[in-house]
Amino acid sequence: MMDASDLRLLFTLAFGAGGAWFFIKQSRKDVNGLGAKVNAEIKTSARRHINIALALMLVAPTEEIRKKIADLLREDS
Repeated sequence: MMDASDLRLLFTLAFGAGGAWFFIKQSRKDVNGLGAKVNAEIKTSARRHINIALALMLVAPTEEIRKKIADLLREDS
């Protein structure tokens, strides 16, 4: 039969296990949320780069300046 000290130990272990489970679950949510934010920023950044490049090309007055802008914006260099 269980006495009071055994029950206290059992409740302490159960409470500790529940706290650990909650901490792990919350940590995973935080990490997943951070990954979603990083992915969204990567997509937004690429879109911004394209928009700026197109705006520069449209504003350029001559074909020579457009070629210079294209050379500057080329990603392989």
